[in-house]
Amino acid sequence: MLYSNLIINDTYQVVEEIGSGGMGVVYLCYHLRLQKYVVLKKLKNSYDDISALRNEVDILKSLHHQNLPQVYDFIRFEGDIYTVIDYINGYDLNYYINNGYYFSESQLIKWLRQLCEVLVYIHSRTPAVLHTDIKPGNIIITAEGDICLIDFGISLRAAGKIKGMSKNYSSPEQYALFEYYSYGQGYYCELDGRTDIYSLAATFYHLMTGVKPDVTCAMPSISDYSLPFSDGFLAVIDRAMQYDINKRFASAEDMLKAIDNIKKQDSRYKKYVLVQLVSWIVAVALVVSGVLLTVNGFNSGVKTRFEQEYSEFVSESNHGETSQAEAAGRKLLNNSDYSSLIDSTQKAEILHKIGDCYYEDSDFTNAAQYYEQALSISQSELYYRDHALALIRDGRFSEAQEAVDRLNSAFPGSSAAAVLNAQLCYENGDYNGAVGIVDLNAGSLSEDPENLYSAYIIKGDACMALNISATDAYDSALRVKETAGALRKLASAHMALAVRNSSMSDYSSAEMCYNKLREKYNLHLNDTINYTQAVLALNEVSKYEDCKKLLLEAAQIRDDCRSYILLAQLADLTSDPNALTYCEKACSLYNQLSEDERYFISSESLASIKKLYQKYSGREWVGG
Repeated sequence: MLYSNLIINDTYQVVEEIGSGGMGVVYLCYHLRLQKYVVLKKLKNSYDDISALRNEVDILKSLHHQNLPQVYDFIRFEGDIYTVIDYINGYDLNYYINNGYYFSESQLIKWLRQLCEVLVYIHSRTPAVLHTDIKPGNIIITAEGDICLIDFGISLRAAGKIKGMSKNYSSPEQYALFEYYSYGQGYYCELDGRTDIYSLAATFYHLMTGVKPDVTCAMPSISDYSLPFSDGFLAVIDRAMQYDINKRFASAEDMLKAIDNIKKQDSRYKKYVLVQLVSWIVAVALVVSGVLLTVNGFNSGVKTRFEQEYSEFVSESNHGETSQAEAAGRKLLNNSDYSSLIDSTQKAEILHKIGDCYYEDSDFTNAAQYYEQALSISQSELYYRDHALALIRDGRFSEAQEAVDRLNSAFPGSSAAAVLNAQLCYENGDYNGAVGIVDLNAGSLSEDPENLYSAYIIKGDACMALNISATDAYDSALRVKETAGALRKLASAHMALAVRNSSMSDYSSAEMCYNKLREKYNLHLNDTINYTQAVLALNEVSKYEDCKKLLLEAAQIRDDCRSYILLAQLADLTSDPNALTYCEKACSLYNQLSEDERYFISSESLASIKKLYQKYSGREWVGG
């Protein structure tokens, strides 16, 4: 932390810390030579290639636009990296949103034009520069009433790797790409200027409606609100914020033209045009009447498509394909052709199923959000319970207690109470208490499969925490309802016993579970690693090549030291010429791990890879 009056590099005198966030800490400083205030932004030390970062800052330094702050410098001080940027005196849009300010259409259009002009400028650079973090907090209204777009902290050139995202303002493709790089989910895509166009529209959506958008769920069109703005203005925001990237403006320049053409989109102008077209409409009336004969056929086709896509969504959600299920669910909810086919009950069911996928992936924040949306539509006992469970698992205990109270009020004597109490015991570290509650209530829950299933899952988790066998509990859950999550937990429980007791029968049971997961659902990275370890323990030589294929496929999504340790072991056993490559990759990845991350590399695995590294490289293992 920098303290007040500290002078850095004989140039920058620290005044005070003025902010912090996901990408670093920000200090207000005084430039002693230029006699002006500047901002020093400390970047988090997560960049593998300092030269690449310096190159990116050099690109930003080359940007000169009246609505952008000037980037002056890239410095290193006591091992930390800072960028030096103009200090902009003013308030960001978050300040105005949070304080309930109202702005006229003319004022909003002025700011929207200025921001579009900035995007036209940065997108037309060679190479193109994408901001990728447009949001209210990064848009400042200066003392002169103009816009300044700040914080290119996660900006990237068109071919760069995404460094962050915001679920409220990032585009769907940026969200998916971040999931792809971070968790091996989502999907890979190349971002272009349309991702900034979406974020800009999402920002104005929040500013104009007071409702914070959310890329992870279906949002009402801005035209659905009763807002005191022209139809043309709303149409521009609506088009720019389309979920389908191909339905947005093709470029910031096209959006700027649409802004300048807003008057022609006004309802009064449309009314005038409509009058002019009346005679033409009459002339083609007979043709139109003929077209109407196809309406029934069209509606039938829409229904068929809906049923097919809904079936695919259910399949993906049941298979635990979180990102695919979420995308499919949003597609169903956002398709205007299906609005008459999806009733409120079905809409709530779609949201709840997406929540289930996140819950099984242990993403309890997103799970709670989707459950809450489902609950706002349909006050189902199951939705109350799952919302409360997700809040408990997310550690939001005060909110969870409120959710439990709402459940008890809406459904007095609900059998879900036992499940929630067991989960609370588990989260508070009372694992024996959790097991006791489940055992005490299992009989009364026998006619309630949803709650019985959840109870057995909680019992299994508690047994794992107690370091005792959890296989019976998870197996009981599977007998109530088969899910990918329960099958995965049973496999992990068998692996834990196998490692602890050197039990070949448990290795065999774990392998059977992973094979079933692979056949009926999908293998996650940890599943692939555990499956390979089971195959190696069982000495099933015929399956070594299959394991290598699975590990290499997983490595294409995310590099993981454990994968390359296993690939090196398999290569050694199969005379694979890539053994040295795998050893060197494992060494490189291991040396990038934090101490906490190294905990997941067993001492046996580490000893094995060190031995193999020396065997194939002729050198001692370098690093930890």
